[in-house]
Amino acid sequence: MKKEKENKKDTRTTRGMTVFYLLLTLVGGIAIVASMINIQWVHGDEWRARGLKREAGLRTDPARRGNIYSSDGKILATTVTECDFYLDLLDTVVMDKGQPKMTSKGVPEESGIPDSCFTKYLDTVCQMLAEVSSSHDKRYYRDRISTERAKKKPRRCFLVERKIPYSTWQAIGRLPGWRVGVVKQVDGRSVVRQTRAHIYGNMAGNTIGFDNALNQGTYTGLEGAYDSILRGQDGIFNCRRLTKGIWLPDEPRERKEVPQRTDNDEVDTIVVQNKVDGLSIISTIDTRYQDIAENSLKKALRTYGGTSGCAVLMEMETGYVLACANLAIDTSLHDYVEKRDENVAVSHVYEPGSTFKTIILTAMMSDREITIDTAMKVKAVYKDFGGKNGEIKDSHRKKDSLSVKEVMEESSNVGMCDLGWMYYNKRRDKLVDLVKKLFPYDKLHLDVNAPEYSTRVNNVNASNRDFLNFCYGYSTTVSAMRLITFYNALGAGGRMVKPLFCRGIVDGDKVREVKPVVLNPQICSKETAAMMKTLLEGVVENGTGNNIKNNTYGIAGKTGTAVHSYANKSRYNGSFAGFFPAENPRYTCLVVIENSPAYGRQAALVFKDISDCVVAVDKRLSSGAVKSAWPTLEVDSSKMLQMPVLEKGNQEEIMRVYKLLGQRYCSSDPSSKWVCYRAANDSIPGSYVAYKPTEGKVPNCYGMTAKDAVALLQSMGYRAKVTGYGKVASQMPRGGTAAKRGSKVEIILK
Repeated sequence: MKKEKENKKDTRTTRGMTVFYLLLTLVGGIAIVASMINIQWVHGDEWRARGLKREAGLRTDPARRGNIYSSDGKILATTVTECDFYLDLLDTVVMDKGQPKMTSKGVPEESGIPDSCFTKYLDTVCQMLAEVSSSHDKRYYRDRISTERAKKKPRRCFLVERKIPYSTWQAIGRLPGWRVGVVKQVDGRSVVRQTRAHIYGNMAGNTIGFDNALNQGTYTGLEGAYDSILRGQDGIFNCRRLTKGIWLPDEPRERKEVPQRTDNDEVDTIVVQNKVDGLSIISTIDTRYQDIAENSLKKALRTYGGTSGCAVLMEMETGYVLACANLAIDTSLHDYVEKRDENVAVSHVYEPGSTFKTIILTAMMSDREITIDTAMKVKAVYKDFGGKNGEIKDSHRKKDSLSVKEVMEESSNVGMCDLGWMYYNKRRDKLVDLVKKLFPYDKLHLDVNAPEYSTRVNNVNASNRDFLNFCYGYSTTVSAMRLITFYNALGAGGRMVKPLFCRGIVDGDKVREVKPVVLNPQICSKETAAMMKTLLEGVVENGTGNNIKNNTYGIAGKTGTAVHSYANKSRYNGSFAGFFPAENPRYTCLVVIENSPAYGRQAALVFKDISDCVVAVDKRLSSGAVKSAWPTLEVDSSKMLQMPVLEKGNQEEIMRVYKLLGQRYCSSDPSSKWVCYRAANDSIPGSYVAYKPTEGKVPNCYGMTAKDAVALLQSMGYRAKVTGYGKVASQMPRGGTAAKRGSKVEIILK
């Protein structure tokens, strides 16, 4: 009886469970069907749009940024590919069903870099890294990589070095066994990227421009000022997801309009378009003058000390800035370099001292009948200013009576105070107004992206000392670029032009010239400008600038030595500003050495180095622009070559030169890309013969242009480092030396 009751109970339970599951299945099925209907028909369009958005969309094809060239045809900045070098150093044995998987050679198969390959090529990798590093040697990289590899759990993404050349990164990846260890993506981003490179290193860094650390995607210098031209236009195209992180174009890249839903669910129009690379620009910088300006300024700063300095060379007629060296002390390197975002010439403002006397005198001569020969009795000293103001006196003046010419030549502070007191004490604001009409106190809005801070004039009515200070170059602040703009106008007879750093924009086969900008057609009369020129010539011939006097060409300029800090009166802003050749001015130059024991006479020596270089290079100055021409050699025309000889280079380009010059071109192998000249002898005429470098050996680049030498080395798998200008005079390693692909070859131009 009891057993029957238990069986009935089990039966009821089974039936109940069956009914429950049937009901659950029925309800679940109905819910699933309802959901399917809801997804496919009720909200189908919405979900299909979401899926399409995940699998298809717009992608950007970045445009290549244009190059920046120097005025003498060299590349100053370009876009290069660089990489961060990461290694996966985990080395494990591949297991198969609990047993090591064996290779065809009977050894365990390894994942990661096999031990044999790691040991064999580690030195090669470290040597390649050392060659592209400026701060680490081969041993440093070997110790870093070996130490990490020896750990029990080495990192799968170990950063070895940042910003190495793409060619080096590729070469390491091609070494046997190392391909699997070179990490290609970190956090979903490729380790390979495009970046801007200054081809001549630190040369003219602030003029060319750096990426702006404070505002990502922006630049300083020329890079920032001409960003919209250099940047180009990114391509935009539809694409579809292939796999995670990989997208392929969905359709031909034709210009058309497609709708894209925004965050506000409003339909905007996006133009799908082809990529347009940025245009290149030609800067006004001449690498020959820039090199001498930087080296001479650096030598002076190393000799005398100081926190910073600048040397600017400007073409008088156009305002083109041919050289602009901005050096500041880098305490980490213990040297003077072009520090990022420190454009000394444009952004630094300072009290100029005696170089400002030229402006004061020009203003006075424009207003009153003051001439070069105007004489006056000069006080011994100005004093009784009270407190810490001290007195005004001349340390080296020997006469009590001075003409205006002698006041300038001896740089007499008291003489300038006497002139100011005599003519403008009762109308001080008049003198300030005259100076402001001559001198560009307002921002110049230069075509380099750098801060132009406001300059000022103190209230000259506040005290007698403030007024007298203004008369000899204090109580006012200027920047180097504004000061050289004035001196350039004075040398040009009063015509003031704006300093320019870009000469032209390269648009296809044409160059759109950036034309000079006239700020003021006449800041003073030509007669006044001529008198001031005579005064400035006297400073160099007979006065404080006589240490740069020479018999080859004339210089008109003014020294300036201004106390940098009244707390330490042995630190000065030493400067020299002027133009040359004085007989027929074509160039203006300004040198400033800040916070240094150097006087204006020391800055003048840097000026002289730059002007000597310009006079030697600019052949226009040999015809009547200098005092005495260099000796002319008589050349026997019968011994002159009848055709131009380019020693070695690209045959196609050499042929083009001969064609332009109307000369006959002779070659024994017209199909060869590279040729070298074989001189004539008694049996054969001079001609070009094929030059075919040997694989695995460094090509001989002697006599080539920098462009051809770099192209040849790169085609053979070598990296080129270029120093100097001209043609290749030597190289290391020498031509014919066996060297591995990826090795660095230094070529010296002269």
